[in-house]
Amino acid sequence: MMDFAQTLEKVDQGIRRGDHVGAQLAVSINGKTFLDTSVGMNEPFQPLEKDHLMLWLSACKPLAGVAMGILMDRGQMDLDRPVAEWIPEFGTKRKETITPRHLLTHTAGIRGATLGWTPKPWDEIIGMICYSRPEPHWNPGEMAGYHVDSAWYMLGELIRIIDGRTYDVFVREEIFLPLEMPNCWVGIPEEEYEDWEDRIATMYDTSKGVPTEQEDLTQRASITCCRPGGNGRGPAREFIKLYEAMLTMTRGEDGILKAETAKNLISFHRKGMFDKTFRHTMDWGLGFMRQSDHYAPGEVPYQFGSHASEASFGHCGNQSTAAFCDPDRDLCVAVLFNGMPGEERHQKRMRDVLDTLFKEIG
Repeated sequence: MMDFAQTLEKVDQGIRRGDHVGAQLAVSINGKTFLDTSVGMNEPFQPLEKDHLMLWLSACKPLAGVAMGILMDRGQMDLDRPVAEWIPEFGTKRKETITPRHLLTHTAGIRGATLGWTPKPWDEIIGMICYSRPEPHWNPGEMAGYHVDSAWYMLGELIRIIDGRTYDVFVREEIFLPLEMPNCWVGIPEEEYEDWEDRIATMYDTSKGVPTEQEDLTQRASITCCRPGGNGRGPAREFIKLYEAMLTMTRGEDGILKAETAKNLISFHRKGMFDKTFRHTMDWGLGFMRQSDHYAPGEVPYQFGSHASEASFGHCGNQSTAAFCDPDRDLCVAVLFNGMPGEERHQKRMRDVLDTLFKEIG
């Protein structure tokens, strides 16, 4: 039985360096759990536990792809139909040709409509994005650049209009609960906050030497808001269930998605395109990152390490998290740090941990 001692030592080294205060890790191979652990602290004198609800940040973005897939299976979603046909207000200022496919592949050209982490009313956010202009000389689908949050708010609004439920409720009822992920949320409902408060993990800014709580991410208003592109929370042990389910479905077994739909979500819908945000060539599925390290080994940010196969798919979160599946190894992984040390330190930290993990697997 693998004990992942070297991987956990890399995590401990990060604690000693001040990159993070604690971390959760979960690993399964062919559906069998080989690692489910937490290390370090959540707060002073409080260990980080395996059932703490860690912040996933952008690692939650694939949920929108799965949600779109559910609507596709019900005949309610056409990825190539203009968003403006559902949301007429969106079809202004040269946005009338943008489709859900463009939103899911970061090719819509509305990167500038970024809302940040400060909670705002949902209707206000949608109105701001609808009023925004796309980037000059950007033809949707022909250029690529990672969209931090704007595209994901619009996907959430599409779900609300088509299904009637808000994005947070839809994801909870259609993805988390069926996959036995009861401790996972994209915005904890205000009326349930106090029931979960003691289990919500703290996120720290560790870029300046002394860990400082990221209050804009850990205040009640932020925890309870629905932010489709970055407010997922839950334990690593449950996060990998999403990827275990995707692995099963992409191999031909229907689940919360039809098998063909699951395969479609992780197929290449954007290949060999230069990403104007990350400044590297990167491939994408529908909401899912594809392993792109082969384009510039060791240099492409937010990858699944140096040794993940090109078949790997998943997503990473800002300076903190990675969750993915490597189908060539029947492998599902979630690594969730509670410290944001800056881009350069994070990229090295995550790559070191994942590379060590792959070496221990063999």
